[in-house]
Amino acid sequence: MNVIIRICLAIIMVCMLGACGFKDIDKRFFVVALGIDQSENEKKPYRITLQLAIPSPKIEPGASKTQIETIDAPSIAEGVRMLKAYVDKEIDFGHCKIFIIGEKVANSDYQGALEWMTRRRDIQSVANIAIGKPDAESLLKVKPLSERYPGNTLFLSFGADGTESSYTYVESLSDFSRRASEEGLDPLMPIIKKDNQESFIINKTALLDKKRVKLVLNPSEAQLYNQLANDFTKSSMHGMFEGLDLVVAITEIHSKFRIGKQNGEDTITMDVKMKVVFEEAPKDLYSAQWRSVEEDLNKEYAKSCVKLLRKIQKAGVDPIGFGLRYRATHPGSDAFKKWESLYPTIKFVVRANIIIEGTGLIK
Repeated sequence: MNVIIRICLAIIMVCMLGACGFKDIDKRFFVVALGIDQSENEKKPYRITLQLAIPSPKIEPGASKTQIETIDAPSIAEGVRMLKAYVDKEIDFGHCKIFIIGEKVANSDYQGALEWMTRRRDIQSVANIAIGKPDAESLLKVKPLSERYPGNTLFLSFGADGTESSYTYVESLSDFSRRASEEGLDPLMPIIKKDNQESFIINKTALLDKKRVKLVLNPSEAQLYNQLANDFTKSSMHGMFEGLDLVVAITEIHSKFRIGKQNGEDTITMDVKMKVVFEEAPKDLYSAQWRSVEEDLNKEYAKSCVKLLRKIQKAGVDPIGFGLRYRATHPGSDAFKKWESLYPTIKFVVRANIIIEGTGLIK
């Protein structure tokens, strides 16, 4: 009797099983990059652009093959769903490595795009996010001559496997999402623009509040921010000594800050310690007294840092996280409100300690 019951239960369970929803890899279209722009249609405000990878047996520069699909839609989710009617395979975001938000969307309100990206379960939180100038669609249509795999050029531009530029700020979707909701810490994104029809330039950084872009850092400011906030070592610094130009390569850098009072004023004191090697310098510098050179570099670097911090302060954003530190060291439910009233007038003091290790391979 037990055997008959077991057989009946097995048959019932088999009948209850549905059809398998898995689709083979050759029946999937892998999205390697996605662009979100603002359209000219008020009823369909979003323009969605997908860069779809086309598998190729060739693995060589210029062998990359992609298919671009674009649609205007009332929402991002609807646009992606409607684009399924444009292709013959299932759209898969599991390999999407880069999300580009158009300049108009970033300057108006990016929260709708961010909410969709963070809610969708097949989007990786480690994917990179950036602003496309003037729009994401035109950038995704660029075909770099050196690209070996679909969409690989942009991914290598932000990953450690490819170029590591001190002018390029790298932002992941998970970190951007955290910054967009955290009190005392504001988001920032790199800006991508076209050099020509075959390459990109990524040397500016946009600072945002919880809704839109508030300030764009030029290349030198973007590099300086990377040094202060991320201790980026593969960078350089320009200075002057007795009217002569100097360029040093930073081999080691450490920065830290504290919030307190100095001479009765609320002050953020930042200490920056770095070791440098000369890349460009006048002759006979090797035999000169380096201490006077270090002092001049310290003054110039500290002045540049204070200027940048004041510019960020004036824009009303806090990407470094001074407010987050204040909340951590000042318990209480009203700590952030106190910080909001304090931040616009707080004083910045930067103390640089630059140590020259050598003049390169020649004297």
